[in-house]
Amino acid sequence: MAVAAVATVAAIGPDLSLRGTGTYCLTPEAARAAETQGVTMEAIAPATAAGSCVTLPGTGTAKANLSGGDAPLQGGMRFSRNGHRLDVTNLHIHVRLTEGDTSADFAPDGSPATPTDFLHYKSSPSMAKVTPTTFDVSPNTLYITTPAAAAFTDTFGTSPAAAGTALFTFEGHAEIVNPLSKFPMP
Repeated sequence: MAVAAVATVAAIGPDLSLRGTGTYCLTPEAARAAETQGVTMEAIAPATAAGSCVTLPGTGTAKANLSGGDAPLQGGMRFSRNGHRLDVTNLHIHVRLTEGDTSADFAPDGSPATPTDFLHYKSSPSMAKVTPTTFDVSPNTLYITTPAAAAFTDTFGTSPAAAGTALFTFEGHAEIVNPLSKFPMP
């Protein structure tokens, strides 16, 4: 079914336009570490939070052959502890055939935002499920980078995950935007 769907969407162009959400959930280990450290996580609108997860809306593109994609997300996440905060906004997902990364702006304690290499992960076409109208990404483990872990440590004295270890799992769902919807109907 996925092969037929990819063939169908490939007929409308090399890139699929997507509109949907990405959900970042702290891994059980990172959630326990954050709780032990007294670090809380909340959403920055228009993102929403539920438990140890933050869901961010966004738009983007994916290659019809599932070899890559790009998705800027809206809103962000705020980590807080003892009057200190680390705002993580402008998350931008970059996917290539075998790997991906997420960049973000980090702003500790209200300082100007600094672009930061945030998360790295493995990627493969088998992680995506495509129908003629939807694009779903199965849960994937995301690993915190050295600069991101350092930003947590600089802000809170510690990080919920050491550099190179799992911080989040990610799951995405998007609607494929009909490229003909931009044209007025007669």
